[in-house]
Amino acid sequence: MCSQEFYEVISKVPGMELLEYHVPYTKNIRQRVRIKLGMENYSMYDVKKDAPALIKFIEENNISAVFINMASLVKYAIPIKERFADKVKVVMLSHGNHSGDFLHLITKPIHQPNFIRKRMDKYRLGSLISTEAQMRVSELDAVITLSETEKQIENWFGGKRVYFLPRRLYADFLDYKPVMGRVGFMGRLDHPPNYQGISMVLEQLNGTKADIRIVGAPNEWGNKLQQQFPFVKYLGELSDAGLEEEVSTWSLLLNPVWWYSTGASTKLAKAISWGVPIISTTAGNRGYQWSGGELLMSESPAEMAAKISEFAFDEAKIMEQHRIVQNIANNGPSMEELTKIISKSVQSCP
Repeated sequence: MCSQEFYEVISKVPGMELLEYHVPYTKNIRQRVRIKLGMENYSMYDVKKDAPALIKFIEENNISAVFINMASLVKYAIPIKERFADKVKVVMLSHGNHSGDFLHLITKPIHQPNFIRKRMDKYRLGSLISTEAQMRVSELDAVITLSETEKQIENWFGGKRVYFLPRRLYADFLDYKPVMGRVGFMGRLDHPPNYQGISMVLEQLNGTKADIRIVGAPNEWGNKLQQQFPFVKYLGELSDAGLEEEVSTWSLLLNPVWWYSTGASTKLAKAISWGVPIISTTAGNRGYQWSGGELLMSESPAEMAAKISEFAFDEAKIMEQHRIVQNIANNGPSMEELTKIISKSVQSCP
């Protein structure tokens, strides 16, 4: 979703022609072994092998600026700068640095690792941070981030120019027919912050009369929640149409993000576009700017559980939140504002 959004905004920058260049994942045995062992350090691509064709593409098309989509490809900046120096500006479109989410896995693991794994993870974390800082200082002309929080992290890494591109908001309202007391969560359940985040709320809801619905994969994690909490109904992984039909009946959609993980909470944009009432968090709202109202907010699982009890069965309050979210969807940043950020990231490069 973020890649598509970056692409759409860049393609609408006045005077800029956007060309695509794709690179494959590495087939290098040594790199693949490191990935398998959990020791990957921005090595998912065979930069040395791919570099000649990339350099040729840049030369043949007289390209003056290269946008690297996602931090995982950042090492492609090395051959570009070695060949072109300041003649070609290199801007990274960051979806989040790898060390951010990896730090969460180390400090808040779902399964406790053994002694050797702990040592390897600490070594890898240091390697990731060192690589991230070195690339910002030496190779990248600018970085565009998905959130204000990420902007400050990039500044800490030593980024030369760092810009925050807010998430796009749009109206794609559902035919909203809420069932009072029906509350939902959607997300990948094997992503630790997601699974841990919703679990912490469910623990605070023990004894609730609310009907909690969970959508996401994989099934083993959803079934585990359903078995642990009798008020939870796990619906599996729904089609787009099935998801929209389901969400249109929720009195509240939950965004229980309690930690500042990398990137932005992309599903919040989709939830806002649907116009359904939302309970979010400060961390969950990272990456967004709007005018015209505020979402329901909570700063702890206990507070979110209390908000569910207060709002989920009150039709008047739910419909008021429905109107507020619809207004937010119509008052996000304009395309003109977003394209100016992209233009500035290239023009201001030293």
